[in-house]
Amino acid sequence: MTMGERPKGPMDPGWQPADEVGQALMHDILDRLQQHYREDTLPRSPRGLFYDLRPSGMGHGLTYTKQPRMVRVGNSNRRADPTEIGPVQVQEMLVKMRRAGMVDESWIEDTRAPEPDAPYYSNATAEDRVESLLRQIRNPLITWDPQIGQESYIELAVEAAGLVGRIARIAGPYGVPVYSGGGFDGLKGKRAVAERAADRGVPTVVLRISDYDTHGLRIAEAAAADSSAWSENEHGMPWDWLEFDRIALTYEQADAAGVLDSDGKAEADALPVQTMDAIVRDAIEARQDPAVRQANRERAAEETGRVTELVLAGLAEDGEE
Repeated sequence: MTMGERPKGPMDPGWQPADEVGQALMHDILDRLQQHYREDTLPRSPRGLFYDLRPSGMGHGLTYTKQPRMVRVGNSNRRADPTEIGPVQVQEMLVKMRRAGMVDESWIEDTRAPEPDAPYYSNATAEDRVESLLRQIRNPLITWDPQIGQESYIELAVEAAGLVGRIARIAGPYGVPVYSGGGFDGLKGKRAVAERAADRGVPTVVLRISDYDTHGLRIAEAAAADSSAWSENEHGMPWDWLEFDRIALTYEQADAAGVLDSDGKAEADALPVQTMDAIVRDAIEARQDPAVRQANRERAAEETGRVTELVLAGLAEDGEE
């Protein structure tokens, strides 16, 4: 099977690329994903994985470039140098590796597989239900929202859906929800953020991550202006009740990381994971009081400890009636 062919269904677990370039690409991808696993920086999108491998991969003799040099051969275009690898080649190889079971699916951010909207039914027996309830009573876990008591409530909006899981890994412990720009930038999304902000007792700050290009800048500006207008005109909130702060990608960030293209553009997914993690972490911590987060953790622990006591007391009262 050549790299250009598209397989269907599962592939033989023993599958291996037939040519040397394919072998090198496979090993580069596996080595980089293993590094992500060791560093606890998964999941990663296929596009992001390509950027992680620029410029020289993991030492298997390949060069990663956004636009490999092409030559005309017969009726088709081919790469002038097969060892020059673009995003398409990484994507195609990764698909085959996933179909062959060589890559854990939880390691890959797949934005085309959203959670279904399906009805829920429980077939648990009474005995099963009692056992579950007893486990919850004996080992309760209450988690207090880290954002309760903060001076503002933070949301994160990410233009590239493939970054959501990666950003949520950092934002989650701070209680910060992460929204995909695809659903955030439409009219429904803009009205939704205004409605959420209006229902809170503190101002809302939306931290924005988008590509560094004219399109990304315009989308970010339009989303901010439109959402703020909905907040003010439909919900009667002050203009500054809903604040937008584009924390990435800036020219300075892209330039420092060396990810600017020849046309002066850069994708947010191109930033190294640790760099983006630090940007997100610093932006959140600059707007949150750590003492409040700690107080919320202590309150959660206190409430968790009281659950069993209160349940037993409630059952005792029921028995006396």
